[in-house]
Amino acid sequence: MKTHEHRNEDQEHEADLGASIDALFVRCPRLHGFTVGSAVPSGEGFALPPESGLFVSEVSIYPSCDFDLAVRHFREIAVTLARLIDECPEAGELLRERTFARVVH
Repeated sequence: MKTHEHRNEDQEHEADLGASIDALFVRCPRLHGFTVGSAVPSGEGFALPPESGLFVSEVSIYPSCDFDLAVRHFREIAVTLARLIDECPEAGELLRERTFARVVH
């Protein structure tokens, strides 16, 4: 069973992850969602730092955009997630097998 201190750390890591993902959606207004997994399904997606073993796939951009803008969105996702993993290695496990989607109110 986790101690109270470990639960607080987990909550802090989850809050940091949430803030980073929220900021990513603000920087990329057309980005509607993406999935982080351990394998690239059907060869679509891109790898995060090799030591993380993570891949990003199922990137949804709406309205659709030209290739250059799509690449900029992919780069923003990669940089944001790589920075998270670099600053907090535990973030890799928080990212694994999750889908992140824009929240619309």
